[in-house]
Amino acid sequence: MDLTTSLPREVVETQLARIMDSRMFFNAPRLSRFLSHVVQESLEGRVDRLKGYTIGLDVFDRPEDFDPQTDTIVRVQARALRQKLGQYYAQDGLEDPVHIKIAKGAYEPKFLVPNGGGKLKDSDKPLPAATSISPSIAVLPFDDFSLEKNRQSFSLGLTEEIIANLSRFRELSVFSRSTTEKAKLDKLSISQMYAAFRPDFVLEGSFRLSEHTVDITINLVVASSDAVILTKHFSREMTPNAMYAVQDEMAQMIAARIADRFGPLEQYAQRRVGLGRSQKWETYHWISQYHQYGIQLDQIDRSAIKEGLTKALETDGNSADAHATLALIMLDEYRVSIDKQPDKVILEQALAQAQKAVVCDPESATAQEALAIARFHRGEFEQFDAAARQALVLNPGHGDMLAALGICYTARVNWDTAMPLLDKAIALNPLQPGWYHVPRAIGLAMTGRAREAVAEMQISPLPGMFFYHCHMIWFLVEANDVDAAMEEKDRLLEALPEFEHFIMGHFRAWCTDDALVRRAVAGWRSVGLNIRS
Repeated sequence: MDLTTSLPREVVETQLARIMDSRMFFNAPRLSRFLSHVVQESLEGRVDRLKGYTIGLDVFDRPEDFDPQTDTIVRVQARALRQKLGQYYAQDGLEDPVHIKIAKGAYEPKFLVPNGGGKLKDSDKPLPAATSISPSIAVLPFDDFSLEKNRQSFSLGLTEEIIANLSRFRELSVFSRSTTEKAKLDKLSISQMYAAFRPDFVLEGSFRLSEHTVDITINLVVASSDAVILTKHFSREMTPNAMYAVQDEMAQMIAARIADRFGPLEQYAQRRVGLGRSQKWETYHWISQYHQYGIQLDQIDRSAIKEGLTKALETDGNSADAHATLALIMLDEYRVSIDKQPDKVILEQALAQAQKAVVCDPESATAQEALAIARFHRGEFEQFDAAARQALVLNPGHGDMLAALGICYTARVNWDTAMPLLDKAIALNPLQPGWYHVPRAIGLAMTGRAREAVAEMQISPLPGMFFYHCHMIWFLVEANDVDAAMEEKDRLLEALPEFEHFIMGHFRAWCTDDALVRRAVAGWRSVGLNIRS
């Protein structure tokens, strides 16, 4: 690869546009602005302006008294930009004719041409647009055309199962149901979805339930052109086995059609037919109900679903999905108790259900996820790590699972594992990431980047959620914005008046690392919160 200073301006700008339009940079506006600025300044011959101070003002909107020695945002973001460019050229940009590099310790970009020569060959001329080598798909919630309405739980359950099946393909990125549900709620067209978060494909579907059968129709659409490349109708007996079979068939059919355009998609692991699957419609119904509830932060229906699954398992005891779902509900109950200390009995019951799920089907990612989280809350970190890694092998691309495991690794201050999981979860859920940004902000604060932690939280505010307000207080204090921290304190106590008495029990339930606890408590005490050790 040779350095060249004679590339035509339009060639460099075409390469910049290709990078900015890639999936890696499309959802990273701050890094995109940084990269565009340094490239344009270089092309204009103003490399003398590429200093920490001027970049802080021009790119990061710092005031004129900005001191890059005490506020390290430019150096930190430059490091992140170098890493992002490295990832881009290792994946989507592997065959690009021009490489843009920013050397360590500098901000001036260098433009390089692979394979020497100093000139671009005709075959290396930039194309008008680049196609990602890693395809992505958004699965929209299915429309209900049944005569009897109010089947939202079936719709969301069907959508979630298809997302889970497609997430098993290593080379396929599957956007989270939170994002696709938000797109559907906002009535975004496919072209608007493509503009918003760049899926390569969109899966639309509908179903009609009758007394004994279910009819399902799917359309696979190329998002950039709105062209339908697959239409398929399924009519099946309304039994759990038939539903699982048609979901597997759909996933394989969709993957095959995507592979026609992107090449073969290797599947990490496929569940053996019938193994650990629900045999009773009642069980399938309650699992679908959980998918409807699980996307919400409130737990209104938890007790009813827990009771329904417990009863269903009396006659459908080999359902790994039901055991795993019941374990996850119990773990939610264990973690969110406010008026009492976490209930160790519930934790033991959750572990028992998770273990049964794994026995019923060791190839169920949900079973392994439930086992991992139960082990985590019991403080059995080696067993947690083993089960978490197995879950990720079985299903490497499920956004909600990535975030759920990422927050556990965050509590143990394992940033090398936590941050990539959270980054991927956020990338798969761009429209409605919810709490995903909170553990990522904790990682930034714990590594000396409090201002970035505040900015991370501001990406997706969660007013009224105590965990959002309490962490924001900590980050604002460390960012030396005590006035804003005091305002955040008022919001916290309005959301959870019992916070001062509750939080240490919450930390214990989450097996939170002592160093993280000390930092958070110091921040809260700085604004007058009386936190008892």
